Amino acid sequence: MVISFRTAIVALLAVSTSAAVAGDLPGAVLRQLPAGYGVLTSTTATVGARRFLIVALRSRKELPSEHYLSSGGAAPDRPLLIFDLGSNGAYVLAGRNDGVVAAADGAGLAGNGCDPFEDHHIAVKGAYFTVENSVACGAHWTDYITFRFEPRAGGYVFDNERTESWKLNPSDDPNAEALIPDARHVRRAQGGRLVTFSKWRPSTN
Repeated sequence: MVISFRTAIVALLAVSTSAAVAGDLPGAVLRQLPAGYGVLTSTTATVGARRFLIVALRSRKELPSEHYLSSGGAAPDRPLLIFDLGSNGAYVLAGRNDGVVAAADGAGLAGNGCDPFEDHHIAVKGAYFTVENSVACGAHWTDYITFRFEPRAGGYVFDNERTESWKLNPSDDPNAEALIPDARHVRRAQGGRLVTFSKWRPSTN
């Protein structure tokens, strides 16, 4: 169930991702990365004549997700940066948000030490990009957070957050699906407000 759902989403959004290493990024971008972080993944986005680099980072002190399950400590944030390639050919940091990419311990205890961003999926389609956090061990859920380029804001703004979860099927039917849908929520900016990429925060609900 989870696999087929994710496959459909990937096909729909025409995923454009790359598990980049530091050497894949322009030196001008690397020089702007915060100290103590390495590149987790990156991808490009083109909107009209605008070109962006979307770069996910992780702390060089980050440990495997299993460590945080056993120790009870908190994993460091994974900053997501957006660089804008200006008309002069220079990359400028256009935004940073530390709450979009799930941390290594973001699956919680029910995730049995799974890393919600293990697949490093950032899907890009036209003016939209989506960070895909998901877990399929112990717990089964997806948390897809989408931003779109908004000319009125001069950059990316929050578009929607879609969360879905599944639970074990209590049916005794041997042909029944192992998992059945449990909950689904869609969150959008309230009142049509433009929430910029840098100001978006995860829901506390």
